[in-house]
Amino acid sequence: MGGLAFSTPGSDGSPPLKVPRLSSNVYVKLKSEVASILELFYNTVAVPHEAPGKIDHGDIDFLVEGPRYQFNPDDIAKQLKAKRHVKNGPTRSFAIPHPQEEDSFVQVDIHVCSDGHLIWDFFMNSYSDLWHIISVAHRSLGITANDKGLHVRIAGLEERNRKASMIFLTDDPTRTMQFLGLDYAKYNEGFNNEDELFDWVTRGQFFHRELLNERTDKSNDRRRMNTRGMYKRFLEEWMSSNPTAGMGGRKWTRDEVLQEALDAFEKRKQYQETKREYDIQQEEDAFWKRVAETFHLETSQGLILKALKIWVRFDNGRPVMRTEPQLGNEGRAIWTLEMQSNATANSEPGEAEARVLEWIQEHWVDANALEKKRQNAQKRSKARDDLGSKEEAFGLEEEG
Repeated sequence: MGGLAFSTPGSDGSPPLKVPRLSSNVYVKLKSEVASILELFYNTVAVPHEAPGKIDHGDIDFLVEGPRYQFNPDDIAKQLKAKRHVKNGPTRSFAIPHPQEEDSFVQVDIHVCSDGHLIWDFFMNSYSDLWHIISVAHRSLGITANDKGLHVRIAGLEERNRKASMIFLTDDPTRTMQFLGLDYAKYNEGFNNEDELFDWVTRGQFFHRELLNERTDKSNDRRRMNTRGMYKRFLEEWMSSNPTAGMGGRKWTRDEVLQEALDAFEKRKQYQETKREYDIQQEEDAFWKRVAETFHLETSQGLILKALKIWVRFDNGRPVMRTEPQLGNEGRAIWTLEMQSNATANSEPGEAEARVLEWIQEHWVDANALEKKRQNAQKRSKARDDLGSKEEAFGLEEEG
C-alpha cells in the first residue's frame, strides 16, 4: 500500500496516522525485528527483494505462509505493539511505532499466502515494478502472470471470457524465466542498479521494442505511470536512452508464442479441449442468431428462443418436442452438434440445418405456448407462496 493504509481516519473515527518514509537503515533494522516476531506465528516469513538502488521506503512488505497455531490479528498486533491494523483482502497492514520519530508510525504489510504459493508470490512481488514491466511487454503475445501462476491466453475466447481463455502453465519461477528466456542465474544473483535490471528484462526471448511501442495501455498502466517511478523510468527514460534495446531478436507473433507454450508445458491437449468448447459455443450462438433472423422473431424473441432450447430434444439427430422442460444447461441439446451427427457423407452443406429450420417453423408456436404455460404456473405458485407467508406473518393462518 506504499504507506497509505493509515492516511484516512480509523473505523472508530480516530485521526489518520503519520507514516513517514523510512531510511534504508531503519528499514533494514525493523525488517529483521518484525520478521523475528512473525516467525512466532508462521512457519515461513519472507520479504520480497527491493528495487535496486532504493534509498527510502514507504512500508515493509512481508509474505507469510503456514500458521503455527490458531491466533487472530490482535495477537500479532499485540506483539508488534501496533496502534491500528486494517485488512485489505489477504493482506493486513499494521501501524507500529516509529523507532526514531515521536507520534509517527511504520506501516507493516503482512500478506498471507495460500499453502504452497509463497515462492510464486515472492517472485511476483520482488524488485518493485519488475513484473508489471514484464507483463506490459508481453501482454500482446497472450502471456499473463497473476497470483496463481503464468498463463497463456487463447485469442478469440479472451474477448468472450477472459478467465476461461487462460491456460495455466506453471507457478515455478525458474521454469517461468526459462520459458521467457530470462537469465535466472542473474536474477538469483541480484541487480546492482536499475540499469542492470532493465537490461535483463529486454534480453528475454519474447521481448521486442516494437511490441512494447505498439502496446495498448490500460487504466492501471496509466495510473502506474503517474505513481510508480520505476515503471515510468523504464518506459520514458531508459528505453529512450538505449535505442537498440529489444531490437536484436526475433519479433514473435502471438500464435508462435502460444505454440511454444503448449509444447514447453505439455498443455496442447488442454488447449484443444478448451478451444473445442469455445468453437462449439461460437457455432451455437451463430446458429441461434440465424434462427432469430430467419423467422424475424423480434417480438418476445428471447422467450421464443428460450422455449426452443428448453422444450426440444433430439432423437437420432432430429428435433422432437419434450414432455417435460429441461431447465438446466446440463442435458440440454447442443443443436449444432446434433445437426452434425445427422449429416451424412453425401449431405449438401447446410442441408441438416435447413431441415431443422423447417422443423422450427412448424413447431416454434407449440414450444412457445408450453413455455408461457410453465412460466404462468410458476408465477401463480410464487404468488400463493407469498400470500401464505404474509398470512402467517400476520397470524391469519387457518386453525385446524
